[in-house]
Amino acid sequence: MNWKKLLICTSTFAAITTINFAYAQDANTTSQANSNSLTFDNSTKVTGANTTTLTSAEIGSLATIAAIDKLEILLGVIASNKKTSSGVADFAKMMIDQHGSNLTQLLEMVNNMHASSLKGGASEDIHTQGMKAMMMLGGLQGDAFDKAYVDAMVKGHQAALDMIDQKLMKTATSDDVKKFLTDTRAAVVQHLDAAKKLQTA
Repeated sequence: MNWKKLLICTSTFAAITTINFAYAQDANTTSQANSNSLTFDNSTKVTGANTTTLTSAEIGSLATIAAIDKLEILLGVIASNKKTSSGVADFAKMMIDQHGSNLTQLLEMVNNMHASSLKGGASEDIHTQGMKAMMMLGGLQGDAFDKAYVDAMVKGHQAALDMIDQKLMKTATSDDVKKFLTDTRAAVVQHLDAAKKLQTA
């Protein structure tokens, strides 16, 4: 992928994030108007009339997860534009699909719980590290890309799992956030296992 394509991917992803946030706001408004529940793929339910307020620590934790989701999606997009092995291509598609679903769910929950923005936690550090990973991976091709991408997936998902266990779960006070982080952790474990299998294939 050349740098023009990389810039297009970055701009496109920013637009997708904005659309997702707007969709979540619209879904929240509709939910409140109809007094219905929002049902997510992992069976988490947040009632339309939810009056729970997120703590600043919870917002920071969710901002961290959102940053991880966005990074995994973007790196998956880069991988999907490379000539990769079938295993790497399938893994990249899974990253785009599942982290995209997780991010959308997160935005719906945050809006339903009346938070206007996601900032704090480790989100800025993850963004900075992600830009470095994009620059490195963007310049690689073939087997060199496959190895570097898979290594990055193992390292990144292990770091995410450690962060969830050691820091993020401790900030969760509401049942919705606890459930979301628990389900996110389970997905991260599955992704880590899949990446490790690719690494040793």
